[in-house]
Amino acid sequence: MQTCTTSRVGKVAGAFGSPSLSSSVRSVICNATKKVNSYDENWKKGFWGTGLFLEDSEASSKSAFKKIEDKKLLSAVEKAGLLSSLEKGGLTLSKIEKAGLLSTAEDLGLLALAEDVLTGNPATLASNALPFVVLSVLSASLIPHDNSIETFLSYGLSLTFVGVAAGFLVGGFVVSALQEE
Repeated sequence: MQTCTTSRVGKVAGAFGSPSLSSSVRSVICNATKKVNSYDENWKKGFWGTGLFLEDSEASSKSAFKKIEDKKLLSAVEKAGLLSSLEKGGLTLSKIEKAGLLSTAEDLGLLALAEDVLTGNPATLASNALPFVVLSVLSASLIPHDNSIETFLSYGLSLTFVGVAAGFLVGGFVVSALQEE
């Protein structure tokens, strides 16, 4: 993450002091995040992968829930009327409770996964879309279209892979927006 400030300095006269060639000067000051070298204890030598020491960004001390609080995300959900529109659509908290979705999410570790995703690297999340784009192209081009079942399978797989890739891309941008300070 990089923070930049821009300020106008003023007019600078052109060649030989002519006012017709004058231009305004803009000053830009940027403060990039600090890069740190971290030691990977579980590192093993292999053909693929990073080295024993990784170049990372400086770790943020804020938790995911604190970042959501700072972004006023819950207030935005309240103002948008998202919960009332879900209730009108038939999804209520009592139905979620009766279905046991909260305990299932807890048993599967989905809350910890959500926090890991929200505090992780958004570029890594977005780059996970690339294999699904490749799989989409491969499924559309390599599965033959000889009959309607194969055609449906080919395009169905391709659209599924595109949907997953779009989810990763949008997720990366959302996490990036949440992590901005």
